[in-house]
Amino acid sequence: MWKEIPNSEYHSEYSTYLSSSDLRRILRSPAHWRSPKPPTSKAQEFGTLAHEAVLEPDMFAARCRPSSKVDRRTTEGKAIAAWQASHEEKFGIKFIDETLYNQVTELAESVRTSLGTSGILTGGVAERSGFAEIDGVSVRIRPDYLTDEYIIDLKTTFDSRIESFQRSIFQYGYDLQSSFYCDVAELVDGKRRKFLWVAVESEAPYGVSVYEPDEAVIERGRKLYRQALKTYVECASLDYWPSYPTATQTIKLPRYLENNG
Repeated sequence: MWKEIPNSEYHSEYSTYLSSSDLRRILRSPAHWRSPKPPTSKAQEFGTLAHEAVLEPDMFAARCRPSSKVDRRTTEGKAIAAWQASHEEKFGIKFIDETLYNQVTELAESVRTSLGTSGILTGGVAERSGFAEIDGVSVRIRPDYLTDEYIIDLKTTFDSRIESFQRSIFQYGYDLQSSFYCDVAELVDGKRRKFLWVAVESEAPYGVSVYEPDEAVIERGRKLYRQALKTYVECASLDYWPSYPTATQTIKLPRYLENNG
């Protein structure tokens, strides 16, 4: 089923449902998945703000405000900080460092300008939550943007050129995510969709590229997420969540170095 719920509810009320992030952590090791998640990094914070500015611009405009640096040791600085804190508490306003705010708004404008009349990020809905079951395991997805034809995922990245972003896909498990999202969405409403990445650079001029995985990438991702689900079921049945193997392993010279002397 699809649900229109806030992101906070998606993560709190449905935390027992496995997401693509959960499955990628399980593939690293079950122990990593069971361990507390690390605090949100600055890069993750930037990505979250960028998603909101691009995909939910009205919400971003209503919720976020730029904040210039103030010296909180001074009377004026203390007063400004207190005023901001009261507005955050009463009205849910989020005050963002002015430089960061400008970066995010410029990134969002670059995406809108670059995509132009392509039709991408139109005619659909942002941040809709989907829930289903695969092999007896409850699973969840929250596509960045969903249409009847596409699932679109916005990725902020250092370099959106194809050679660099291709490496990111396999390094960070984006292939797993693409297959998982397509399969779960089909379980939810019976529609088979294509998957697109909108890759946007996190520094000016905020270059934008759009990529679609081919069938081999989708199939590789499907094998990975099913492997992760199998590992989860096995570990849950034994209540045993191991980390890395401790047996000695041999490090071999990588292929890309074999001919470099």
